[in-house]
Amino acid sequence: MLVKNIMISVDKLTTLNLSDTVEQAISTINSHNLLSLPVVKDKKFIGIISKQCLYADYFQQEQSKEDFLKRPISEFMKTSISTVYKDDLVETAVHMLNAKNLQFIPVLNSKDEFAGIITHKAVFSTLTNVFGFGHTRMVVTTHDMKGRLAKLADIIYKQGGNIISIVELDIEVMDLRQIVLRVDVENVKKLSKKLEENGFRVRRIDEI
Repeated sequence: MLVKNIMISVDKLTTLNLSDTVEQAISTINSHNLLSLPVVKDKKFIGIISKQCLYADYFQQEQSKEDFLKRPISEFMKTSISTVYKDDLVETAVHMLNAKNLQFIPVLNSKDEFAGIITHKAVFSTLTNVFGFGHTRMVVTTHDMKGRLAKLADIIYKQGGNIISIVELDIEVMDLRQIVLRVDVENVKKLSKKLEENGFRVRRIDEI
């Protein structure tokens, strides 16, 4: 899956201008119940302003509140921010979110223009869909033989079911493989019986 498939596009975002003051930035961040915002100029991503950093800078400086609020955000924003491109793999963005401890990752298009962001929430929502949470979960073991997945899929299809997600694991037991799948099927007990009849061992069923 690519970044562009799960990113929040720039037209749906609130952004700050390089010329905005600290007061304007805090007001905008608070009004949208956010913690930080991207700073953009002429379609280019410039940096990130976070409310936490602004407050920290304020308490470290000997300056009146009024004067501090009038200062431009360009003096406080973080500019050394890792970015990804729309056609990068989602895994690249996920690694950056974890490694850099960022609230979001800026996304650029092929012209290096700001195109949107990737957030933790977007990643989690995507993983939820990919892994089929909310559908029946089955754990099946089978012998390590050619065509096992095709045979499994055929049985599920003939029982009127759909495979939402499937993962095959090596359980380090000679000649055995474990398959974890999420299925959409009307009668999971009937499906389980058919699988057993065809050489699969159903280890666990969780109906959610």
